[in-house]
Amino acid sequence: MNAPRLEDIEEEQAEALLSLVFPPALNDLLVDWLLEQPEVKGFISLPVNGHGGSEHSMSAAEKVAGYRKGAMIQTHMPQKEACELLRRLKEAFHGSDIHYWMTPLIVGGHLE
Repeated sequence: MNAPRLEDIEEEQAEALLSLVFPPALNDLLVDWLLEQPEVKGFISLPVNGHGGSEHSMSAAEKVAGYRKGAMIQTHMPQKEACELLRRLKEAFHGSDIHYWMTPLIVGGHLE
C-alpha cells in the first residue's frame, strides 16, 4: 500500500508529526533553515543509525558496519502547515538525500 501523496492531504485541523532523516553533514544547514520557518515552533534533533534500505549508496565502511550514520528532526504542527513546509523543503533541499514521513498526531502537549 502506498502512502497518500502530499497533494492529497487536505485536513486543516489534523495535527501531524513530521520526521526528517538526513545525512549529518546537512544538520547545521537544515536546523538553520527550519528555525527561519514561521510554522516551526520548535523541534527535536538527534543522531540516528539507518539500517537496510539503499545499500547501493552506502560507502564500503557503512556496508561493513551494517548501518549509515544520520540525523533526525521531528516536529509537530497542523497537517496543512506540515504539507506546506514539505513543499518548501523540497524546493530548498532538492537532491539532498532527506527522507521524510508524516504521521497523524493523536495527542501531544506538556506535562504540568
